[in-house]
Amino acid sequence: MKKIFIYFLPVILFSAMVCQVQAQNGLLRYAQQKAVESNYYEAANGYAEAYNKKATYRAAKGAAEGFTLLRDYQKSYDWWKKAVEFSDATNEDQLSYIAAANQADKRDEVFEALESKNGKLSSPTTNLNLDSLKHWYGTKANAGVIGVGGVNTTSADFGFTKDSDGNIYFSSDRGGESDRKKRGLRFVKSYKYYDKNSDWTGRDFLSIYRMDESGEIVSLAIPVPNVFHATDPYALQESPVLFYTVTKDIRQSGSYEVNSEIYYSQINAEGQLSDFKGLSINSPLEYGIKNPFVDETNKRLYFSSDMPGGLGGFDLYYMDYNGDFEFNTPVNLGSKINSEGNESAPYLKDGKLYFASDGHIGLGGLDLFESSVTGVRFSDIRNLGIPYNSSQDDFGLFITSENKTILSSNRPESKGWDDIFEVETLYKDFQALILGCNGEQLSGPLEVTLMEGAEKVNIAVKNDGKGKLQASVAPEEDFEIAIKKEGYFSIQDKTLSTKGLKEASLEKTYQMVRIPYNTTAYVDLVFYNLDESAIRKDAEASLDKVAELLKSYSFLNVAVRSHTDSRASEAYNEALSERRADAVRDYLGQFGIARSRIEAEWFGEKEPANDCGEGVPCPENKHQINRRTELLLLAFPEEGKAYNLPPEMKDLDLCDISNVQLPVELPTIYFGFDKATLNVNDMMALERVALLLREMLQHRLEISGHTDNRGSDAYNQKLSEKRALVVKKYLEEKGIAPERMEYEFFGKKNPINDCGETPCTPAMHQINRRTELSLPKLNKNWSKKEE
Repeated sequence: MKKIFIYFLPVILFSAMVCQVQAQNGLLRYAQQKAVESNYYEAANGYAEAYNKKATYRAAKGAAEGFTLLRDYQKSYDWWKKAVEFSDATNEDQLSYIAAANQADKRDEVFEALESKNGKLSSPTTNLNLDSLKHWYGTKANAGVIGVGGVNTTSADFGFTKDSDGNIYFSSDRGGESDRKKRGLRFVKSYKYYDKNSDWTGRDFLSIYRMDESGEIVSLAIPVPNVFHATDPYALQESPVLFYTVTKDIRQSGSYEVNSEIYYSQINAEGQLSDFKGLSINSPLEYGIKNPFVDETNKRLYFSSDMPGGLGGFDLYYMDYNGDFEFNTPVNLGSKINSEGNESAPYLKDGKLYFASDGHIGLGGLDLFESSVTGVRFSDIRNLGIPYNSSQDDFGLFITSENKTILSSNRPESKGWDDIFEVETLYKDFQALILGCNGEQLSGPLEVTLMEGAEKVNIAVKNDGKGKLQASVAPEEDFEIAIKKEGYFSIQDKTLSTKGLKEASLEKTYQMVRIPYNTTAYVDLVFYNLDESAIRKDAEASLDKVAELLKSYSFLNVAVRSHTDSRASEAYNEALSERRADAVRDYLGQFGIARSRIEAEWFGEKEPANDCGEGVPCPENKHQINRRTELLLLAFPEEGKAYNLPPEMKDLDLCDISNVQLPVELPTIYFGFDKATLNVNDMMALERVALLLREMLQHRLEISGHTDNRGSDAYNQKLSEKRALVVKKYLEEKGIAPERMEYEFFGKKNPINDCGETPCTPAMHQINRRTELSLPKLNKNWSKKEE
């Protein structure tokens, strides 16, 4: 018995193999027959079942082709990956595998495969380009897509148009469906006739639907007789007319295909189509015509067709028409627009032609493109990129009167076989203008850092070199920006935010101010006794103030310039003025002021404040004026250093240089009874004023003279004028231009002490005998601490 079993075992195995082969051959014949019938669902699954019986190249490729035509991208990729592993696989199979990998979002495999092909591509990958794909996938999209509410179902929903009453029209096969699971496919063959029982989708035929402003959706009855598919609605705005595409039931003997045609109908008061008329160029047994778009302004109908004479596949055409809808001869849009592939779904808006194509360089499948339109000339073809396009099919762009961009796609986000999407801005457009003090845009290089969120993620910023910055920023997020330019105060803004921002862009204007290097911010003088360098008691308050400012503000240094009178030798005076400068440095050093912040100079007798030069006899009061040290507080003293704007100055207009300078308390000059002469203390006080005006050229001085109330009005008027003029003349002798000083005199009109009803003491009269000094438009005191 055992021998018999051993004898019959090969026979049994051989018989099983024969049965298996016969079973597979049967499945292959079945699948091939379904493919001939364009029933790709049954064909693809038949080949897959045959492959499971026996793994062959023929079965794998058949399944791959079937699932490709079904637009089931993941299965298409899986089966092409199996097919190319066979030695029988052709170069065309390899290219189909690359296309399937792209549509299944296997980017690394696509990039690697394209690099290996070295740019030598043909159909079905002629529209894939390695550099372009890397650019699109590597660029942060400024928008995303969301499904249009109330329209999309688990069926196929695509196309979008709106009439002047706000009604939306679209295409859908929601009329019915089989029990088959949702497939990622699109009706690329929906423009041809197939009997419903053998229709390759297993779904109902396409129809046109209308959704009114309340959201109610109804199916439109197509008045054209014997129609299976009706799709591609386009509603005119200037008249109640709807253009659309149909595929009719035309019965003839023999083998043939019925192609699509374009018709148009009136929309009646009930919103239904009341009549119909087809284009004279319709020829359904020879070629297809689809995707009508009407340019009402120029009376031009655009459409897609594979009529003879095109550049390959479906091309875009237009026909001019008159007021009676009589159409001229079709005109091909030419090689700028049309390719060896398929172009479809034309749409014009604001000088741009939008269309879908699988022939131009894209992301895979049908992509959306735009072209500039001038008359009938088209230029500057541009792929719209992500998110308008995906690795699958994207088509049917429409822009509403509210500037909402609508498109159709079978991308993975679709809830049905095709969905209608609205392009939603995900990122806001950030724009900043950088202006100089004169309001001009600031040209030249800028160092810009834009950071997002708490993690301070850097965002790329474009600078046009002419003072304009642009970036895409996330919604509902906080930002901060830092802008630097050599020789200018840097800008830092931590208040940027898109939280709650409804507008599409966040716009800011910033003013950059040149750093006012070595600007004198404050001045004072100290004086010395004869042949001494010690700091006098009356100088301590001035030096204390300087020390306080230096300690408080790191952007200040002090220039110390010491002088002597002309008595003694020049060498002796040189050394004496140096000792006086050192005394000031030592005094400031007591407060912790570094010597590096004190710029000391000494001039001996070389720069006298008056004409008491060597050999010129002068009274002691004039010599006293020459024994001095000038104190100049310099803001931003290091030329070329990139200073930040001091927080004390953030609210000041630093384009006005005077706002860098601190207000100085100006003296009031008091006079003896019936006098208009200056004593030595007055002269020392006016030396400070002269120094201020020489160093701060933006300031003008107001001088007003007064008297006490004794004497006549006329006499006091003249006396007050003399008192104002004596001050003005003294300052003029110090080099202050007369036009920088204005003087007035009031006699006894404006007393400090009213000596009318109540008699004044001599001291009160003394206060009334004065000349007041003031600087109009005094600066804000940025050194004054907030209480």
